[in-house]
Formats: sequence, C-alpha cells, structure tokens
Amino acid sequence: MTRSLMLLLLLAGCSQAPQEQVLTLAVEPQTFTHIIDAHGQLEPAQAKTVSVPGGLRGPQSLSWVAENFTPVTKGQVVARLDGQRQQLDASLAQFEIDKLALDGQLQQGRDQVQLNEILSGRQVTGEERELAERFHSDDPRVYSRIEIIDNMRNRDYLDAKLGYFDWDEGEQRNRSQAEQQLIELKQQGHRSKVQTATQNLKQMEVMAPADGLFVLVNGFQGRPAISGDMVWSGMAIGKIPDVSKMEARLWVLESEAAGLRVGLPVELYLDAYPDRPINGKVSRVEALAKPKDNDSPVNYFAFNVELDETDTEVMFPGREVTARVRVGHQEQVVSIPNQALFQKEGQAWVYLKQDGRFIKQPVTPGDRSLNRSVIVSGLNGGDVIALAKPAEVAL
Repeated sequence: MTRSLMLLLLLAGCSQAPQEQVLTLAVEPQTFTHIIDAHGQLEPAQAKTVSVPGGLRGPQSLSWVAENFTPVTKGQVVARLDGQRQQLDASLAQFEIDKLALDGQLQQGRDQVQLNEILSGRQVTGEERELAERFHSDDPRVYSRIEIIDNMRNRDYLDAKLGYFDWDEGEQRNRSQAEQQLIELKQQGHRSKVQTATQNLKQMEVMAPADGLFVLVNGFQGRPAISGDMVWSGMAIGKIPDVSKMEARLWVLESEAAGLRVGLPVELYLDAYPDRPINGKVSRVEALAKPKDNDSPVNYFAFNVELDETDTEVMFPGREVTARVRVGHQEQVVSIPNQALFQKEGQAWVYLKQDGRFIKQPVTPGDRSLNRSVIVSGLNGGDVIALAKPAEVAL
C-alpha cells in the first residue's frame, strides 16, 4: 500500500512539473516608454557642393584632391584631374587629321592621273575622228562598197568612243569629289575629338565655390574620392559647409526602427562631450533601409535630426554623436514583454493562468518597443501570464 501511494505521488509530481517550470509574470499597470538608440555624426544643415565641372565629356581620372577639412577661399583649386589622357586623345585625333590630309593629297594625285588618261584618250580619239571625217568618201568610183561600209562603221565607233570618254570624265570627276568629301567628313569627326579634348583640358581644375572648410563626401564606393579614382561630369567630391547651423545624420538598425517618424523629439550627446545634451527633432527619415558599408549585410535606416541650437565652438562637421529618439510615452498602461505576446494571421494572444492552468487569451496589442508591447484590451492588472508557450493549454 505504501509503495503504491508513493508511485501515485511520483506520477502526480511529473504531471505538474511542466506547468511549474513555465516562467510567469504578474501584469501591473506601469509607465511605458519607447526609446530608439541611434548613432551618427554632425553635418551642416546647408552646404555648397564642390563637384566636377559639368562640361566634361566621358570619365576622368582624379590626380589630386585637397585634404579633408582644409580651409579654402572662393576660387581656390581643391582638386585636379589628370589631363594626360585628354592630351593623348587630342594628339591621336590630330595625327588622324594629318594622316587623312596626306591620304587626300595622294588620292587627288591618283584621280588626276586617271583623269589625264581619259582626257588624253579622248584627244587621240577626237583626232582620229577628224581624220576619218576628212578622208571619208562614199564615191563608188574611188572605194569599193565594202570599204565605204567599213569607213562608216569606223566613224560610228569613234563617235561612240568619244561619248564614252565624255561619260567617263564626268564619272571620274564625281568619284574624285566624293572621295575628297569622305576624307573631309572623317577629318571633321577627328576635329570634334580634338575640340572635346581641348575643352576638357580647360576644365581640369575644380574650384571652391565659396570661402569655408572643404569637406570630402562619400562617393558611390562608400568612401571619399582619392587620387586615381574615376570621376564624371557633375559628380560631387566635396562640399563647403555653413558651420553656423548643424544637423545630425543618424543610423538605427532596421530591426529597432519601429515607430521612427518625422517630428519625434531627440536628445543627442557629442561623444567628446557626453555631459552636454543637445535637443532636436527628426526632420527626415529615408524610406528604405540599406547597409552603411558596401561589404556589410546589416541594414540601417538613416534619418536627419534638426538641432535646436548650434554651438560652433564644439560642434563641427564629422563629430560623432549618440542619440535617443523618444518614440512614445504612456502612463499607467498594461505592457508585457514581447516574448509573451504571440501573433499569427492577424490574431494576437497570451497564455493567461486561471485555476492553475493556462488558457489562450485573445488580446489587442498597441504600441511596441524593442522589448515590450502595450496591451490595449484583454488583460487587467493582477493577471498572470506565461513568458513562453506552456506545454499544456486549456481550450
């Protein structure tokens, strides 16, 4: 009897073990605050762009660029492009122009030789025709009938030959003119290349558009341009910022950006001055998340913060900042850890403990932070919920 009782108690203990092992939480109304942590740097709210001259044609090689944060004056050279390629293009195009000029002269000489042969042949044929006409006679007393017919055929042949020479002369002159026009057309194409290269050579220097501090900007490779990079017409390589008014450029992980929107208040701290808070508000949020670096698979949302004030003594472009974006704040609301909220196909529920067992309790979720979610309806203060799905759930 004692042994059977001990066995029953052991089985009862095993059946209760799963529920006893489930972690639970007693729900109580409390303050819910949704904060997004972000990192970034300061940048000027307004700046004049320093870009490659817009009149250039084709890609250009950057031979030199001024160092970052270099003080400059308006009109000062801040970058130079490599003009060797343009000079080479101009030289090659000019060589082709000169070569075509020689080809034109040689072709003109060959055409003149052929024309002279035609003119000479026509002159000889004309003289033969004149002799044939002078000594022609159709008197049967002087020539036989066969000789008279041969003389007539000879005159007709010479007339046809003169007509051919006249036609061939016209055709030769037309051919010669067409060949010279083709050579001229090719020369025009190379002259255009010379003109383009010459114009490019006049724009090999990039000038500062205003007085200020020259700041390099990241290009399509995700870094500032350096010597040897290929650049294009109109491409921005730097800027001259207006340091009297700064803003913050920040990044937040895609998974932590829920609720981020324009107008939210932000509290920032310069990494160099963590004891001096700076206030501002979100002014712009990019629509798509993307990696900060080309080689990184992690996506971030970038956003800008308009600052309430700018202290020019400590706030410079490029200074690192840490920010806290206050997305939401509610007093005396029911909120639970996100791990305790289950959702599927538009339905949300928790596992509520009643009479020693857990039941599936539908709820209406509200605002959500990285760690907690507000429950608008379905739970009351004092309710106990499971932090993970229980092994047994009452229907």
